[in-house]
Amino acid sequence: MQEGTRTGWLQLTAPHHTGRLRPHHHTSYAGLAFLLLLCGVLLASVSLTASAAPPAVNPQSGSVGLTGTVPGPPPSQAAVITTPQNGQHTSSIPITVAGLCTANDFITILKNNVFAGSTTCTADGTFSLQADLFDGINHLIARTSDALGQYGPDSAGVDVTYDAPSLNGQGNIALGKQLFLITDTTVMATSPGIALTRSVTIVGGIGPYAISWDWGDGQTSLQSQAIEGRINATHTYERAGNYRVIVRASDSTGNTAYLQLVTVVNGPVTPVGSSTGQGGSGALPGALVTAWPIYLVAVFMVAFFWLGQIVQMVRLRRQGKIPA
Repeated sequence: MQEGTRTGWLQLTAPHHTGRLRPHHHTSYAGLAFLLLLCGVLLASVSLTASAAPPAVNPQSGSVGLTGTVPGPPPSQAAVITTPQNGQHTSSIPITVAGLCTANDFITILKNNVFAGSTTCTADGTFSLQADLFDGINHLIARTSDALGQYGPDSAGVDVTYDAPSLNGQGNIALGKQLFLITDTTVMATSPGIALTRSVTIVGGIGPYAISWDWGDGQTSLQSQAIEGRINATHTYERAGNYRVIVRASDSTGNTAYLQLVTVVNGPVTPVGSSTGQGGSGALPGALVTAWPIYLVAVFMVAFFWLGQIVQMVRLRRQGKIPA
């Protein structure tokens, strides 16, 4: 009778796990609490790492990368040049050209219908850039455009006269040797991680020439060239944004030239999704990185839960409450 009762007790209390947490002595609550804490720490660390990507070093204020553009009407509001004043004279270059504009428009400055520099309109509706001038009268206008390259109306013109300094009464400019940088690509676009090649042409001056590129992201490049002509430079941006690119050149006599350009770096650095291509299903590269702590903790939770039961069974056997 006693043995039958003991057997019945064993059958009634055999630890059949139902998968639900219940307040009984077979559960390792200490291990479970530790794992829940570990889960929280891991998920918090992953979230902080994902959100801690530093911003681009020097994208223009208020600018963003472009991941897609819906066609729309071209800009309708002309920019206004407030600096320099109409009729102003100057004997030093480059000069500051500044004014009012519509936020996020691209601004191209022309001098006597020749490209002089480009920039973006800031969020507060202003623009400013440095530009070279021809010797004599320069007719400046500001031309607006959008991300699709659609041009808006030109600004009212401003005339500025550059009185080139002379050297012993006859400077290099008087000899037809004023130094210029020209380009036919004012605004160029690329994507993070893709090399972008920009070109300028050196005109005038006396070689050899030294050329420096400030890419706007904290990186610079230096080049040299013996004669006038086209010169290329390649750079790779790491983060999206609109970047101000400044090109400077100097010749053997000390003449200098200056050109300001704009580079648009499209989209995010790390894509949120990609396609496998022909017939493939979409993939999320960041999903595994974010989810692996959950999988790991789930495995350990189950392991610790059963470990608690095993330890308790061993303890009961040693106490003689259940047979070995």
